[in-house]
Amino acid sequence: MQLFNLTVQKQIGNDTTAQIGYVGSKGTHLPINYAYNICQQTQASTAAEAVPGNPTFDFVGPLSTPNCPAAAAALNAGAGFSPGPVYFWLAINPGWWGLSSSTYHSMQAQFQHRFSHNFSMLSNFTWSKLIDDSSSDWGGFWSLDVLGQDFYNRKAERSVSAGDIPFRFTLAPVVQLPFGPGQKWLNSGLAADVLGGWRMSAIYTISAGTPFGITDNSYGYCNGSGMLTDRPDLVGNPGSISGSNRSVNLWFNNQAMDFAGTCPGPGLVNSAPAADFCCDLTKAFGNAPRFYSNVRNPGADNLDFDIQKDFKIPAGERTKLTVEASVFNLPNHPQFAEPVGDPTIGYFPATATQHAAGFGSISGTSTYGSRTLQLGLHLYF
Repeated sequence: MQLFNLTVQKQIGNDTTAQIGYVGSKGTHLPINYAYNICQQTQASTAAEAVPGNPTFDFVGPLSTPNCPAAAAALNAGAGFSPGPVYFWLAINPGWWGLSSSTYHSMQAQFQHRFSHNFSMLSNFTWSKLIDDSSSDWGGFWSLDVLGQDFYNRKAERSVSAGDIPFRFTLAPVVQLPFGPGQKWLNSGLAADVLGGWRMSAIYTISAGTPFGITDNSYGYCNGSGMLTDRPDLVGNPGSISGSNRSVNLWFNNQAMDFAGTCPGPGLVNSAPAADFCCDLTKAFGNAPRFYSNVRNPGADNLDFDIQKDFKIPAGERTKLTVEASVFNLPNHPQFAEPVGDPTIGYFPATATQHAAGFGSISGTSTYGSRTLQLGLHLYF
């Protein structure tokens, strides 16, 4: 890992600082738990499997692959498949390989006012881009980040990372009301007891969503290339649905992808000669990226609010009782989960009585959840 940054900071008065900087990194030979089919076909040999007029895979063709002819021939012969139908079964999961790489660039800004005059605030803004060819730490085992479409072409895996978030802004103010003992106003009497000791704080976060990627864990060996991961061909712009046209029924244009080289479910584009059989070998190596930079999962728009009041207890100089009320997601904004990324499910448009379901639709909310109220009582001594 190579890490580099350049930051400029300015002090404003005694309690306030502002800073802006560039922060970047470059990762080389990063570990990735990479499973692959060592006898994977190439684009040329896969196309050779297709019969003119019926470019579908019928498991009849070359005895071996260009990548491992001896191993494939021995495997097929030992399994009783030679002469006869040919299968490509040399799937290898060797453990961690140093095959992956990444680059990260960002502009990071911060404004901080330390607590003074009954007020403090911390604000951060990040504008960034993270690119890699595998994001296994983000996606987990057997995700599209682990299995590459073409083991012999790592460049085809390079896209925005699963963890790429282009911008994120956080604002966190804290306010102490200027009433009560030691404060500017109403510092004695009943009014001081009622209005004194109140603190209010909030955390407001707005963030872009992570990029969308097609789930592949149902795709193993779905076409004639013997690949563990299959991707569609782009026939349009998946990000063409946006703004007011986008909804939980269809978050992106799921008709912009041709799944003829894979095994799609109903309701999706399939230009294969026979719609009930996979696959068109000429489209076995799709040109869709791992993740779409112009199709984002729902981001965050969240406001949490907290209010506290201290009560002095005559049982020691530092003993006090604090009553607290916290509200998470105060405006009760719906925070949606990611759209369905498995095309083998298909797509079923919305009806008069039901929401849409399947590839491209959103079926629920995220972990942010709906508005939540939490009450607390704390004794400090």
